[in-house]
Amino acid sequence: MSERIAVVGYAVRLPGGDDLEDLDRFLMSGRSAVRTHARDELLEQGLDPAEIDDPRYVPRAAATSWTVESAKHIDLLSARERRVTDPQQLLFFDCCVAALEHAGIAAESVAGREVACVGGVGMGLYAGNELSSFFSRSLRHDGQLVGEAVPPEILVGNASDHTVGRVSYRLGLTGPSVNVQTACSTALASVEYACTLLRSGRVELALAGAAALYFPLKRGYQHERGGILSPGGVCRAFDADADGTVGGSGGGVFVLKRLADARRDGDAVHGVIEGVYQGSDGGARASYTAPAFDGQARVIRGALRDAGVEPSALSYVEAHGTGTPVGDLVELSALNEVFGGRDVPLPVGSVKPALGHLDTAAGVASLVNVLLGLRRGAMPGTVNLTRPDPALAGGVARPTAAPVRLRPAGDDGTVRVGISSFGASGTSVHAVVSDYAMTERTDPWQEPAQPPEPAEPPVAVPSGTRGGAPVADTGAAAEEPAAADPDAIRRAVLELLADRAAHSDELRMEDIGRLGAVDIGLDSVDLLAVAKVIEQRWGVRFEILDMLMFTSVDEMIDDLLQQAAGPGTS
Repeated sequence: MSERIAVVGYAVRLPGGDDLEDLDRFLMSGRSAVRTHARDELLEQGLDPAEIDDPRYVPRAAATSWTVESAKHIDLLSARERRVTDPQQLLFFDCCVAALEHAGIAAESVAGREVACVGGVGMGLYAGNELSSFFSRSLRHDGQLVGEAVPPEILVGNASDHTVGRVSYRLGLTGPSVNVQTACSTALASVEYACTLLRSGRVELALAGAAALYFPLKRGYQHERGGILSPGGVCRAFDADADGTVGGSGGGVFVLKRLADARRDGDAVHGVIEGVYQGSDGGARASYTAPAFDGQARVIRGALRDAGVEPSALSYVEAHGTGTPVGDLVELSALNEVFGGRDVPLPVGSVKPALGHLDTAAGVASLVNVLLGLRRGAMPGTVNLTRPDPALAGGVARPTAAPVRLRPAGDDGTVRVGISSFGASGTSVHAVVSDYAMTERTDPWQEPAQPPEPAEPPVAVPSGTRGGAPVADTGAAAEEPAAADPDAIRRAVLELLADRAAHSDELRMEDIGRLGAVDIGLDSVDLLAVAKVIEQRWGVRFEILDMLMFTSVDEMIDDLLQQAAGPGTS
């Protein structure tokens, strides 16, 4: 068993509440913070009317109410620095100071001390192909500001590399200052690294967390067939009708300290990290961004081993739970593999349907949900889970729509909860968090007399859809289907595939035709891109699974040619 790490303070700015008490009440209310943005709101944010009116556009998201103007702890930064700096970095800074304050530590008292700062900011998960950022959406259009700025000023204010460095500089921290970017697992990966620094004795205190905001702050997203985002704008983790996730924005920071030191110093203890383990999925994935059963099971076992406990010791698991059918299936399968020997079911839930998927800050929402759950003695139910997916039934891991009262699963009287955070980068993290030595508790949770308010209904799927997913509206601006010249089509498709094939310089066109898509090194993202081009050019729609079922690329092209030629051809 590794040394236990105490959470001695934390601050979050999340959908549902910037204040911990408000957030606590919201999470137990059974509601979702995901809302529909009116067209006028989106236009006021500067979004292109053509983007908003695209049938694929889903105007829904969950957003923190935090703004640069409402920030309470960025007065250490100059007015100029606040104007040119990415608000995500300002949010992270604001949460660092607020978290120290919550821990009873004055910001000025940490100067010159071996305190670590670890974290990262948003990767623009919901920006589509725009890669929109504060700089691209706002700063670059302020001609006077940009004209007066010098290049280092803009770079330092907007490159994510400087997120934690700014905190260490302004607060005078002399411990490691490490920027972490592992996609959706960034926040929990930062916590894991901070625990490593504390356990090694390298630092006495650590700040760890992440922040992610939209640009503009109010926006939806464009649904892409085969992507992870829900066409209806509702995240239904583990539900039979799950069809994708929905974005959220916010952030948070946790103040971590060795438990022995925290008890010696009389610190408040909000939860204890007993075990945490981080690992990469390596190459054992169907595609670069696909979830990996083996990788998830490995880090969960690693966290249990680090905590020195058996699978039977956990009372609950806060899952990554994005609401994508494949992702949920892989995650529950991994949980069933690790916890399959238990005598009693393992309750499982996800906070993402309530607060949205917070990009790099997803782990912040998961960890704070668990800390508040340990404090009140109950975990909230999973919002929007109305009809559990039969494909996920039968295992020991049981998603639950109802709140779960937390009781010790072992004889030592300690409640332990697992937390999973899986990044599209392949970096997976699992933590075991407990109420051991916890000093901050509220009155035990009581089941409400009235049922929770229903979640906001989903966006109506526009007409002109197939299978519940919007079909691209080609319109006047899109390419007209190309003439069905068989040789030209065959050559064009082979070139499309060759451009994405692994070791394409070693393959001839005829070799590509004889092989299958997987044989030439294409993953699901490659196939999704190829399918999109095929539909745009020739008006033929392929699903990824269809493309994988063809025995060869030539067979797929033959099918394409037949569909492009129209009915009645042979």
